[in-house]
Order: sequence, then C-alpha cells, then structure tokens
Amino acid sequence: MRRWRDACGQATSEWVALVLLVAVVLALAAGLTSGGGAGHVLAGLQRGLCHVAGVPCARPQPPADELAPCPLERTTRREALDGAFELVRLGRSGTLTTVRDSDGRVTVSLLDGSQRGGEVGLGLHVSAGRRLGVGVSASVGLSVTSGRSWTLPSAAAARAFVARYGSKATLGGKAVDAVRSGCSILCDALGWRPHAELPPPDERSVARGGLAQLKVALPVAALGGSAGALIGASTRRDGGSTWFLQVDAGFDLAAAVGPGGAAAGREGEAVVSYSLDAQGRPSRLVVHTVTRFGAAAGLRGIRGVARAGTGAGAQLVTELDGTLDLHDARNRAAADALVAALRDPLALGALARRAAAVRERIARAGVVDRRTYALSSSALALGLDVTASSRLGADFERTTEGMRLLSAETRLPGLPFLPRDDCRPGAAAA
Repeated sequence: MRRWRDACGQATSEWVALVLLVAVVLALAAGLTSGGGAGHVLAGLQRGLCHVAGVPCARPQPPADELAPCPLERTTRREALDGAFELVRLGRSGTLTTVRDSDGRVTVSLLDGSQRGGEVGLGLHVSAGRRLGVGVSASVGLSVTSGRSWTLPSAAAARAFVARYGSKATLGGKAVDAVRSGCSILCDALGWRPHAELPPPDERSVARGGLAQLKVALPVAALGGSAGALIGASTRRDGGSTWFLQVDAGFDLAAAVGPGGAAAGREGEAVVSYSLDAQGRPSRLVVHTVTRFGAAAGLRGIRGVARAGTGAGAQLVTELDGTLDLHDARNRAAADALVAALRDPLALGALARRAAAVRERIARAGVVDRRTYALSSSALALGLDVTASSRLGADFERTTEGMRLLSAETRLPGLPFLPRDDCRPGAAAA
C-alpha cells in the first residue's frame, strides 16, 4: 500500500497502473455471483424433504446479527462548472449525497472535485446524393476529488444537517466561502458569517484519476462512450483507513427531433477496496459493482452564443457487494497476495492469478449482497460560447438523482441468496 502512496505524484506511473488494473477489477467483479453451489443444493434438498413429508417449509432467513444494513434510499445533488479555452478545459464541481440505511442512520457526504484536460474535434462531410455532416470529438482529463462524510442517527437529524451545511456543496456556496476566507479579519469585525463551520467529519477521502470520452455526432443522432479510473484512500475518525481503486465505463445513444431529444445508455462501475482497522491490521476486502441501464428525454434551445437544456430520466440500478473478512487467515493470505502483486502492475500474470484466488475466496467464504434500485434523475444545463480571435466557452450543469430500493438479498457462505426482509421498502422509515 505504501508504494501506491509514494506514486501519487508521478503521473506516468499512475496512468500505467490505472490502465493495467482495469482487467484485475473486472476479473474480481466476476467472482460476486460465482460459486455457492453447495448452498443451493442444500436448499433444494430441504424443499424436497418438506414436499415429500407434506409439511410447509419455513422460509429461510439470513441471521440478522451477521448482516450489514442496506442502503434504502440515496439522493445526490451535483453542480458543475466547466470552462473551455481553445483545446483546454478546466472544471469545478460540488456534490451532496445522503444515504438512508435500514438501521435508521443517514450518511451525509460533501464531495469537492476539480478537473483539467483537453479536447479535440474533427468535422467530416460525406456526399452520397446528399451532403451529410459527421462530427467526432474526443477529450482526456485528470481529476482530483476530496470528500467528507458524517453519519447521523436519524433522517430528521440529516435534514437539519443539510439545511445548515448543504449550501457548501453548491458553486455559489463555495464562492461565498472563498470570499469569506479571504477577508477573515475584516469579515469577523463586520460580523459577516454566512456559513457555519462544518463539524469534524467521521470520514475523509481523497482520490485522483483520469477520464476519457469519445463522441460521434450524426445528422439526427449521437453516439458517445466514456471510461475512467480513480485511485484513492479514506481515513475514519476511529483511526481506520481504506484504499480503493474504481473503474467505470459507459455508452449512450441519443437522437434529436426538433428542440427535443431522447437517449438510452448503459453504465458500469467496479470498485475494489482494502480496509485497515485503527491498529493498522487488515479488516476486510470489498468488491463493489454497479450496473445502470435506462433512458432519458429532454429539451434544448440555442439563441445566439447561449444555449440551455433540461431533461429527466429513469434507470434500473443493480449493485453487488462481495466482502471478505480478513480476520480469516486464508482470506487475508489471498488479499495480501493481491496487494503485493499490485505493487508491480506490469506483472500481469501474477495479477491475474492472485485476482482469481481472491475471486475463489469470495465464492467460497465471502458474503455477497445483491440490491436493485429504481433511479430517477433531472438535469438543468446552461452554456455559452464566444468565438473571436480564440474560442472561449463555459458550461454549467445541475443534476439531481434519487434512488429507491426495490429488492435486496444476501448470500452467506454455504447458503443460497436469501431475501433481506429487514431491507424491504419502507423499513426504518423516518
């Protein structure tokens, strides 16, 4: 893990590691639904015996004291401002996320992001009885994100927290805080304190990585694809820490008809995290995957150099978590071997073998959680482009997403997937 921290300032090493570790993350994700065959056979035998005996079988339930709470609802609000000068793009963003768990607690997170990169575009014209225009654009960027989170005892406490501090996740609130910090003595003398100071967070995180995008614009449709990776760490108030690697990719197809349009796409994300307790001892390895599939519709308008758009969408989201308890000697040996291989990401053979060993441990001894959510979203976008001796542009976007749990089930070692009645919709209502 020390090698990762030492390499943070070396851009070349980061990019090589991120590209080569994508295969490892995806291989680990495949282990979430494999294995567990013995549990399914046992459950089948139990059902058969009940049928022969003519007695009803009790519905199996996973032991509640061994299970982590389920995220029932997740709300995300994000504001982003991007500026473009010729081929250079710079951006800032703020994100506020609230997650309500089945035990009644709510986690509130504030995330600050900055992006820098470049883009290039190419226009083509094809004649085949009529003149057609095709545009191709590509962009590559680097990003740095930092986050803070607080775990609150109830939904009411979370609402009060957001009402008091939520503006710190908006671009306007960040601007006010920047002005306030720049005139601290004078503002104190004047009594101007627009925002209360945040309390100490329960967890802090920082991550850096890259994103690449490719878009192909046709006369009535556009096809886009993106891929990115982040590597980072978080520290908890109790002294524990977590290192993580995140890889995501997606594609979408959009069609425009007059001022309106519709789009459909698919996104995927995989995260591998390695946690240490307050004494620095390995505690757990988690492989988390997310798949999104859905559609969106919107309206857009252009007047002179200004443009605006609004839209809404719906998606079905599937999340899988595979967790290994690293207090088990065999689990820890497999996880530590993988971490050792990550110190030399050019050794692809060793990475593949040790990733397969972790995948096998997840199948045999891990806890796997599977959840399905309904996601609704809305977006507002504003833009401005000015072209004189050089190109200058800016884009502002505000998005809101709400996720609601539809179903949840857990697979414990030696058992099939069992429903989580404690995570049914409406559990732990505020």
